[in-house]
Amino acid sequence: MKSTRLPAHLEQARQEIEQIAREYGLDFFPIIYEVLDYRTLYETAAFGGFPTRYPHWRFGMEYDQLLKGHIWAGSTIYEMVINNNPAYAYLLEGNEDVTQKMVMAHVTGHVDFFKNNMWFAHTNRKMLDTMANHAARIQRIIDRIGYDQVEEFIDTCLSLENLIDYHAPYIRRPEAVTPRPIVNDEEPPVVEGLPVEREYMRDYINPPEFLERQRRKLEEERARQRRFPENPQRDVLLFLMNFAPLESWQHTVLEIIRDEAYYFAPQGMTKILNEGWACLTGESLIITDRGLIPIRDVVEQRHRARISDGESAQTIYDWNVFTAYPTVTIRTRAGLTLSGSHNHRILLANGEWRRLDALHIGDQVRIAGGTELWATAPATLRRRSLLKRVAAMARVPAMAHTDAYPARRHGYRCAPATVVDEPLAAQLGAHCATRPDRRALAAICRSPRPQVVAFLRAFCANAGQLDGKQLLITCADAEQAATGQLLLLNLGVMAQRNGAILHIADAAALEQAFTTPAAPTAWADEVVAIEHGTADVYDISVTETHRYVAQGFINHNSYWHSTIMTQRVASAAEIISFADLHSGVVATSGGRLNPYKLGLELLRDIEDRWNKGKFGKEYEECDDIRLKRSWDKQLGLGRQKIFEVRRLYNDVTFIDEFLTPEFVMEQKLFTFRYNRDTDLYEIASREFKEVKEKLLFRLTNFGQPVILVEDGNYGNRGELYLRHRHEGVDLKIDYARETMRNLFKIWTRPVHLETVIDEKRRLLSFDGRDFSERRLD
Repeated sequence: MKSTRLPAHLEQARQEIEQIAREYGLDFFPIIYEVLDYRTLYETAAFGGFPTRYPHWRFGMEYDQLLKGHIWAGSTIYEMVINNNPAYAYLLEGNEDVTQKMVMAHVTGHVDFFKNNMWFAHTNRKMLDTMANHAARIQRIIDRIGYDQVEEFIDTCLSLENLIDYHAPYIRRPEAVTPRPIVNDEEPPVVEGLPVEREYMRDYINPPEFLERQRRKLEEERARQRRFPENPQRDVLLFLMNFAPLESWQHTVLEIIRDEAYYFAPQGMTKILNEGWACLTGESLIITDRGLIPIRDVVEQRHRARISDGESAQTIYDWNVFTAYPTVTIRTRAGLTLSGSHNHRILLANGEWRRLDALHIGDQVRIAGGTELWATAPATLRRRSLLKRVAAMARVPAMAHTDAYPARRHGYRCAPATVVDEPLAAQLGAHCATRPDRRALAAICRSPRPQVVAFLRAFCANAGQLDGKQLLITCADAEQAATGQLLLLNLGVMAQRNGAILHIADAAALEQAFTTPAAPTAWADEVVAIEHGTADVYDISVTETHRYVAQGFINHNSYWHSTIMTQRVASAAEIISFADLHSGVVATSGGRLNPYKLGLELLRDIEDRWNKGKFGKEYEECDDIRLKRSWDKQLGLGRQKIFEVRRLYNDVTFIDEFLTPEFVMEQKLFTFRYNRDTDLYEIASREFKEVKEKLLFRLTNFGQPVILVEDGNYGNRGELYLRHRHEGVDLKIDYARETMRNLFKIWTRPVHLETVIDEKRRLLSFDGRDFSERRLD
């Protein structure tokens, strides 16, 4: 479908990108693009990507948070896409053309997944219209009933929206809903057995054990009549819709909340098939609001830092490390170097993203400068000998800038922490001009802009030599020169490096950079050397733009649109990049396995196994480890298998089907547990079975507790009896109580919840006023 909402040049780019995507084999709905200003985009984002939703305070709260994040924190939404036919996608007005093209490539992956993955097959493909209808229906109810009353009921329904059966659209369960029973309170019928013509034959035709079985069967039948549903029901909201004493308007609201919960459910079921990653070697320096620091420190200490993407600040939200990974190291004509995993991507001068292993000598890469993101707090030094030398050079008393109390480490007295202010930074600059000092340089890298400028002024004055307009700086060693080059880049000054020599073409530009903050600047630089190796690589995930500046290069941690932007240069594993194939980017928190990395590594493993024939009876029965490692039938079925995975699997079935002991061993996966004695988390097991079970447990039902309706007429008093299917994790009691409180508002009768607490069965109850708890065993 032709988009009439794009400028002519973007419309042409859209057609080209979609043609390339189709040639890769992607199959997607027609996509309609809207270009929105940032306020309208954030309004739409607050509504979950839809232009119209029912009125409720939570959407206003979402908008306020998004807008404040944009204004005060610099966060930006670059794209959104709706699972609809035709699909609707939004672009941010004012983005440069290359960004818009990348977003359009990104969107084709989303829509291909929406259309072809079976877990989205049952979703409403006209949800844009449905959401508008929902909004109109609830607005009519508000006009009739009143806003406050309707809003309060919506609050109650939203607190219960996860009590649905996420798999209901795909499977048929035993019938769980039965008509409301009418129980006969008269004396139960007597079991007489089979009729007999002669009385003396009764005991032979109806022996006591037969009569007892008939009696038990009759009692069970009467018990089923007293209780409904006959079988436990997992869709609690549906049960409430069928049997709760709701007014007509309440039934309508609950139905709308449930419908929308089922629409969004598949997006949560495909999180692992998500974002890509960027991996650099540990010493790579990245620009953050904590300073210019190695990515190893960021990952190991899990800094949730702000980071420069070359234009604005973004936030790190996930971290990971891979050991002994194939790497590529590149060096440019200006002397900049970057080492990362072979599949890591950087931005070229022409706006394309390219893998490190796909670069060639002579390729032009983009270098970012003038980012002006610096540490916000001064750094400190603790080396007494260094401070004495610096003080002697400056002829000032030692320890002039110290904390009041000396620190102790491992029982030994150590140097007090000395704050690096501007005078001390200048002294360190003069000191480093004569000898290499990694600790002093690291402190400057972690310092605010004034301290960095003071350091560079003194450093250049002592190590620099003017030659006309040019400035040549002779550093103590190549490492010092490389770090100085990156500090200058952050100020907006491009210096050429040759070993330990820095060459600045215009010394006046350097002085201007010292006094006036720069604007983001980009240069083109030529790749002059490429080397291959192996090293530990460190991974971060970045919000919004999914890119960041490291070593002067612009790096990306997203995957599918890079494949299209590089126009067929990527490997077969990236053809169906699952990196960008779900409806939104969902961040993982610190201290948890990053599912995106797991998913993408497993996809690469699948592609490799099916290309080499590492599957089937012959391979599984092979006991020779060396033979299995070198196994290669050259089947070339990897691409075909990747498309099959895209079509048929969700997170649970994906892990259950394709996780192998070899993969767990190669990726060094393990389970962990908390040791109360040591107050530490420890490795619990590296066994394949336990690792797989742990992963599947966390993914099943989104890691939320499974609650079943056992009885809607508990005690023959119309009370609601729920059962928590305990799977090793106790409920959070405060959450359980609030859920029961809201269930009572809808059911209007006491609510009971059976669960397990500290390995003992408990029944929690709420009668509308008080909570109670009693043992069941």
